[in-house]
Amino acid sequence: MKIDLTKKWNEALKKTKIIRLRYTKLNTFNKTFLPYVLISKSSINNNTTVIREGKVEVAPAMVHLPEGFPMFDGFNFYDTTQYHDETIKTFLLVRGVKLPSLKYSNDEIKLDLSEKTVDEVIKEYQEKLSRKEDLDTGIILGIPEVWQFSLLIYIGTIIAKSFDSDIRNIFNELD
Repeated sequence: MKIDLTKKWNEALKKTKIIRLRYTKLNTFNKTFLPYVLISKSSINNNTTVIREGKVEVAPAMVHLPEGFPMFDGFNFYDTTQYHDETIKTFLLVRGVKLPSLKYSNDEIKLDLSEKTVDEVIKEYQEKLSRKEDLDTGIILGIPEVWQFSLLIYIGTIIAKSFDSDIRNIFNELD
């Protein structure tokens, strides 16, 4: 059954919280790996928390793409929405969501369930990443049904954070 994308997108905008943002910015000219922990309350069992650990590779596309035409790999939109990637891209574009024309490859490394509360899981990961002095892994509180939207909101936030340094890097490269 197809879900109502507009309803889920609006829910993601309201409920996605970036608990811990990656410290470093995107690489301007090379691939950047964005490790993440996406945490959400289970939509099936209220007493469990869903934990997705993964990384998104943000890379320049191998071919020149028109502006506003990102490529998604590994996001598996169809599995959760019953809509193909092209429909999702069009849906986002119509809503004014413009991701740079790069290739975004998601590699979900681990999917886990915990009987701890969302707050307990968040605290556990904050402490774990702090002990490891990990500055690159983000922690996202997202929605369970279309977790990909929460992940895209996180990526968009990092892109916005990196914009000023990207402009400087591009001008420096031209000198």
